Amino acid sequence: MRCKSGGGSRWTVMAPVAALMLWGAGCGQEGGTPPVADSEAPSEPGPTLAVPAPQPPAPQESQTPEPLPSEPAPGPSTPPERPPERTMPPAPHPWSHQRGGPQDDTGMAVAVDGAGHVSWVWLSTPREDADRPPVDGQQRALTLSRYTVAGGPEWTREFQRNQISEPHIGASGDGAVYLGGNAFLFPVDFGLGDAEDGFLVRFSSAGEPEWQRRVGQKIHGLSVGASGEVLISGEEWTAEAHVPLLTRYAADGSVRWTRRLVWAGEGTELGAVALTPTGRAVATGALDGELELSDQRFGAAGAPSLAVFMFEPDGSLAWGRVLSGVEGRITGVAVRADGSVVVAGEAQGALRWGGTTLPEGGAFLLTMDSQGHEGWLRRPGCDALGFVPSLAVGASSEVVAACGSTLSFYAPDGASRGERTLQPESCESGACTLTSTAVGSVAGGALVVTGHQRDGVTTDHWNQDAFLRFVVP
Repeated sequence: MRCKSGGGSRWTVMAPVAALMLWGAGCGQEGGTPPVADSEAPSEPGPTLAVPAPQPPAPQESQTPEPLPSEPAPGPSTPPERPPERTMPPAPHPWSHQRGGPQDDTGMAVAVDGAGHVSWVWLSTPREDADRPPVDGQQRALTLSRYTVAGGPEWTREFQRNQISEPHIGASGDGAVYLGGNAFLFPVDFGLGDAEDGFLVRFSSAGEPEWQRRVGQKIHGLSVGASGEVLISGEEWTAEAHVPLLTRYAADGSVRWTRRLVWAGEGTELGAVALTPTGRAVATGALDGELELSDQRFGAAGAPSLAVFMFEPDGSLAWGRVLSGVEGRITGVAVRADGSVVVAGEAQGALRWGGTTLPEGGAFLLTMDSQGHEGWLRRPGCDALGFVPSLAVGASSEVVAACGSTLSFYAPDGASRGERTLQPESCESGACTLTSTAVGSVAGGALVVTGHQRDGVTTDHWNQDAFLRFVVP
């Protein structure tokens, strides 16, 4: 298995920003306040004390005063002590890891917990395209790893000989790692018995499996809150239809609530999800025709739409917003500290939002406030049509979109802060391409980006490796 880490990579700055060198860690892989009274009671008066009248002092004999001792001569002044210097934590350094073998390897998802630990999941699949012949040693596997904020490997778990689609990952405040995906054709054993269909598995911060759940026939989205609650979007199959569903789990794996969209059109699908700081749940998706939800109707009969729904912590619908007549997909959603929502996706035609129009569709970013009112709309930089954006939101509500090899940066109000291009690393053939699939934010403004790099793209024998990069602004 190919295992590369560290330096040699650059950013090509498309805005006036200096190029940065990426260098990394070495390559390694292992299997209240008490209540206050409204008012104070008045104090009781104390007992009266009798004070004797003062008496005149008794006469004293006259005495000769003794001379005072002489004061020592002043010495040199002592300089004031300087306050101790504050030791600032070292600035994070960029790092990278590249993993793979003779098969195709793709970084699929990343998650960062409150302490800065980075969790990463990547897939290995045999070469199955018509242009390239199979090679010896190729394998099918899912690999789950965790790294320190400095890029040091903490643990790795590899699950071989399985077929898994749409793997998702999340991390809670206590460092637990949540893995979701779809095990089709064959079950997968993560250490707790067979996981089938759409699954959710919780691993401890040390990488040990703790519990797993079947969440439906398929899973399409996963989000984990700081307390360990999990929001899952997916679908369940019945004899009549594929029913979209949304389920919220407690940290112990018990179900808090489930919403099934039993009257949805056959093409309706829920996708990217997010949890807000106040416990609300955001679900996004594509609607096929009209949808009735909580006695409200969304979308238009016979037409596609993109939708964003906000649910209260108890699962009741707070509000919904629909872009009627827009065909496409939502590929990412995030919530900012004020409860406002940021959505990334791809539209097949013109898109209008917040007084802005993208006439030709393509990749987009849009925002709405905590009540669903329209915000701004932007087109992030992408390498070409067909690439879809992922997004991350920073601590100060800034927005980053990753699309192809391009990172686009936006201020909270939508003002552009420039673009940067991630360059291939360790390109042995001299002809390489790089494509991102997911991005996450780290405290201090840093980012983690994953995806795949193809080496030898001018031949019929190109190889594809997964990458994970820690990008420092």
